[in-house]
Amino acid sequence: MGFLTIIAYVAVSFFLGSVFIGLSLNLFDINYAVHYFKQEIMPDPFLRWAIFLSGLLIILLCLRYLQRTIFRRERSVVTESSYGKVSITLFAIEDMLKNMLETQNGLSHVRSRIICRKHGIEVIIRGNLSADANLPIFTKEVQEKTREKLQNLLGEDKEIKIKIEIRKMVFKGKKKIIESTEEISEPEIPYRYY
Repeated sequence: MGFLTIIAYVAVSFFLGSVFIGLSLNLFDINYAVHYFKQEIMPDPFLRWAIFLSGLLIILLCLRYLQRTIFRRERSVVTESSYGKVSITLFAIEDMLKNMLETQNGLSHVRSRIICRKHGIEVIIRGNLSADANLPIFTKEVQEKTREKLQNLLGEDKEIKIKIEIRKMVFKGKKKIIESTEEISEPEIPYRYY
Protein backbone atom coordinates (compact mmCIF):
# COMPACT_ATOMS: atom_id res chain seq x y z
CA MET A 1 0.00 0.00 0.00
CA GLY A 2 1.35 3.39 -0.94
CA PHE A 3 2.31 6.10 1.50
CA LEU A 4 -0.43 8.49 0.30
CA THR A 5 -3.06 5.78 0.67
CA ILE A 6 -2.03 5.12 4.26
CA ILE A 7 -2.05 8.83 5.08
CA ALA A 8 -5.51 9.23 3.52
CA TYR A 9 -6.93 6.27 5.43
CA VAL A 10 -5.47 7.46 8.72
CA ALA A 11 -6.71 11.04 8.23
CA VAL A 12 -10.22 10.03 7.17
CA SER A 13 -10.50 7.40 9.91
CA PHE A 14 -9.29 9.83 12.56
CA PHE A 15 -11.65 12.57 11.38
CA LEU A 16 -14.72 10.32 11.16
CA GLY A 17 -13.93 8.69 14.49
CA SER A 18 -13.61 12.08 16.16
CA VAL A 19 -16.89 13.28 14.62
CA PHE A 20 -18.79 10.18 15.76
CA ILE A 21 -17.35 10.36 19.29
CA GLY A 22 -18.13 14.08 19.48
CA LEU A 23 -21.69 13.55 18.29
CA SER A 24 -22.33 10.69 20.72
CA LEU A 25 -20.99 12.67 23.71
CA ASN A 26 -22.72 15.93 22.66
CA LEU A 27 -19.38 17.74 22.47
CA PHE A 28 -20.59 19.75 19.51
CA ASP A 29 -23.90 20.42 17.88
CA ILE A 30 -24.45 19.13 14.36
CA ASN A 31 -26.65 22.13 13.54
CA TYR A 32 -23.74 24.47 14.34
CA ALA A 33 -21.45 22.45 12.06
CA VAL A 34 -23.97 22.57 9.20
CA HIS A 35 -24.50 26.32 9.73
CA TYR A 36 -20.74 26.94 9.70
CA PHE A 37 -20.36 24.84 6.57
CA LYS A 38 -23.12 26.77 4.75
CA GLN A 39 -22.08 30.25 5.87
CA GLU A 40 -18.26 30.06 5.82
CA ILE A 41 -17.11 27.33 3.46
CA MET A 42 -19.69 27.16 0.66
CA PRO A 43 -19.47 30.84 -0.43
CA ASP A 44 -15.68 30.64 -0.86
CA PRO A 45 -14.89 29.02 -4.28
CA PHE A 46 -11.28 28.22 -3.31
CA LEU A 47 -12.37 26.19 -0.28
CA ARG A 48 -15.04 24.42 -2.35
CA TRP A 49 -12.39 23.39 -4.90
CA ALA A 50 -10.06 22.26 -2.13
CA ILE A 51 -12.82 20.10 -0.62
CA PHE A 52 -13.70 18.72 -4.06
CA LEU A 53 -10.09 17.83 -4.86
CA SER A 54 -9.56 16.28 -1.42
CA GLY A 55 -12.63 14.11 -1.86
CA LEU A 56 -11.55 13.11 -5.36
CA LEU A 57 -8.07 12.20 -4.10
CA ILE A 58 -9.51 10.04 -1.31
CA ILE A 59 -11.81 8.24 -3.76
CA LEU A 60 -8.94 7.60 -6.18
CA LEU A 61 -6.72 6.26 -3.41
CA CYS A 62 -9.51 3.94 -2.25
CA LEU A 63 -10.02 2.68 -5.81
CA ARG A 64 -6.29 2.08 -6.17
CA TYR A 65 -6.29 0.09 -2.93
CA LEU A 66 -9.25 -1.98 -4.16
CA GLN A 67 -7.51 -2.57 -7.47
CA ARG A 68 -4.40 -3.86 -5.69
CA THR A 69 -6.27 -6.13 -3.31
CA ILE A 70 -9.07 -7.52 -5.48
CA PHE A 71 -7.31 -7.83 -8.81
CA ARG A 72 -3.99 -8.98 -7.40
CA ARG A 73 -2.20 -11.46 -9.59
CA GLU A 74 -1.33 -14.85 -8.28
CA ARG A 75 2.22 -14.91 -7.07
CA SER A 76 3.48 -17.68 -9.30
CA VAL A 77 5.64 -18.33 -12.32
CA VAL A 78 3.96 -20.09 -15.22
CA THR A 79 6.00 -22.08 -17.70
CA GLU A 80 4.63 -23.85 -20.72
CA SER A 81 5.69 -27.21 -22.03
CA SER A 82 4.41 -29.40 -24.85
CA TYR A 83 2.13 -31.16 -22.33
CA GLY A 84 0.59 -28.04 -20.81
CA LYS A 85 1.16 -25.23 -18.34
CA VAL A 86 3.11 -25.61 -15.11
CA SER A 87 2.59 -23.07 -12.31
CA ILE A 88 5.16 -22.75 -9.53
CA THR A 89 4.45 -20.42 -6.61
CA LEU A 90 7.09 -17.91 -5.65
CA PHE A 91 6.98 -19.19 -2.07
CA ALA A 92 8.04 -22.67 -3.26
CA ILE A 93 10.94 -21.21 -5.23
CA GLU A 94 12.01 -19.01 -2.29
CA ASP A 95 11.92 -22.00 0.06
CA MET A 96 13.95 -24.12 -2.37
CA LEU A 97 16.57 -21.38 -2.68
CA LYS A 98 16.74 -20.95 1.09
CA ASN A 99 17.35 -24.66 1.60
CA MET A 100 19.98 -24.71 -1.14
CA LEU A 101 21.84 -21.66 0.16
CA GLU A 102 21.83 -22.67 3.84
CA THR A 103 23.99 -25.68 2.94
CA GLN A 104 26.56 -23.28 1.47
CA ASN A 105 29.55 -22.83 3.76
CA GLY A 106 30.03 -19.26 4.91
CA LEU A 107 26.42 -18.15 4.50
CA SER A 108 23.89 -18.17 7.33
CA HIS A 109 20.44 -16.71 8.17
CA VAL A 110 19.51 -16.76 4.50
CA ARG A 111 16.31 -15.16 3.23
CA SER A 112 15.39 -15.01 -0.40
CA ARG A 113 12.76 -12.97 -2.17
CA ILE A 114 11.62 -13.39 -5.74
CA ILE A 115 9.97 -10.61 -7.72
CA CYS A 116 8.37 -11.26 -11.09
CA ARG A 117 8.99 -8.51 -13.58
CA LYS A 118 7.76 -8.15 -17.14
CA HIS A 119 11.20 -8.92 -18.54
CA GLY A 120 12.19 -11.68 -16.15
CA ILE A 121 12.69 -12.66 -12.55
CA GLU A 122 14.59 -10.73 -9.89
CA VAL A 123 16.03 -12.69 -6.96
CA ILE A 124 17.13 -10.91 -3.79
CA ILE A 125 19.22 -13.00 -1.40
CA ARG A 126 19.87 -11.62 2.09
CA GLY A 127 22.09 -13.27 4.66
CA ASN A 128 25.09 -13.17 6.95
CA LEU A 129 28.53 -13.94 5.62
CA SER A 130 31.50 -15.32 7.53
CA ALA A 131 34.37 -12.86 7.64
CA ASP A 132 36.98 -15.27 6.26
CA ALA A 133 35.17 -15.71 2.91
CA ASN A 134 36.50 -14.05 -0.23
CA LEU A 135 33.57 -11.79 -1.07
CA PRO A 136 33.87 -11.50 -4.91
CA ILE A 137 34.49 -15.22 -5.43
CA PHE A 138 31.85 -16.29 -2.92
CA THR A 139 29.12 -14.05 -4.31
CA LYS A 140 29.94 -15.14 -7.87
CA GLU A 141 29.59 -18.81 -6.83
CA VAL A 142 26.27 -18.14 -5.09
CA GLN A 143 24.93 -16.23 -8.10
CA GLU A 144 26.02 -18.97 -10.51
CA LYS A 145 24.48 -21.75 -8.40
CA THR A 146 21.25 -19.81 -7.98
CA ARG A 147 21.01 -18.99 -11.69
CA GLU A 148 21.74 -22.60 -12.65
CA LYS A 149 19.12 -23.95 -10.23
CA LEU A 150 16.45 -21.50 -11.40
CA GLN A 151 17.18 -22.11 -15.09
CA ASN A 152 16.88 -25.86 -14.53
CA LEU A 153 13.59 -25.30 -12.71
CA LEU A 154 11.99 -22.61 -14.89
CA GLY A 155 13.69 -23.02 -18.25
CA GLU A 156 16.26 -21.07 -20.21
CA ASP A 157 13.81 -18.49 -21.57
CA LYS A 158 13.47 -16.55 -18.29
CA GLU A 159 15.87 -13.67 -17.66
CA ILE A 160 17.16 -13.96 -14.09
CA LYS A 161 18.79 -11.12 -12.16
CA ILE A 162 20.32 -12.00 -8.80
CA LYS A 163 21.11 -9.45 -6.10
CA ILE A 164 22.95 -10.41 -2.94
CA GLU A 165 22.70 -8.30 0.22
CA ILE A 166 25.10 -9.10 3.01
CA ARG A 167 23.54 -7.94 6.27
CA LYS A 168 26.30 -8.83 8.66
CA MET A 169 29.81 -10.22 8.70
CA VAL A 170 30.13 -13.05 11.22
CA PHE A 171 33.49 -13.42 12.94
CA LYS A 172 34.47 -16.89 14.07
CA GLY A 173 36.28 -15.66 17.21
CA LYS A 174 33.07 -14.27 18.70
CA LYS A 175 31.14 -17.36 17.72
CA LYS A 176 33.56 -19.62 19.61
CA ILE A 177 33.16 -17.50 22.73
CA ILE A 178 29.41 -17.87 22.54
CA GLU A 179 29.69 -21.62 22.00
CA SER A 180 32.03 -22.00 24.98
CA THR A 181 29.55 -20.24 27.29
CA GLU A 182 26.75 -22.46 26.07
CA GLU A 183 28.66 -25.59 27.03
CA ILE A 184 28.63 -24.60 30.70
CA SER A 185 25.32 -25.83 32.00
CA GLU A 186 23.66 -24.89 35.23
CA PRO A 187 22.61 -27.65 37.60
CA GLU A 188 18.97 -28.67 37.31
CA ILE A 189 16.80 -27.28 40.10
CA PRO A 190 14.25 -29.83 41.37
CA TYR A 191 10.58 -28.98 40.81
CA ARG A 192 11.61 -26.00 38.67
CA TYR A 193 8.74 -26.26 36.19
CA TYR A 194 5.89 -26.80 38.71
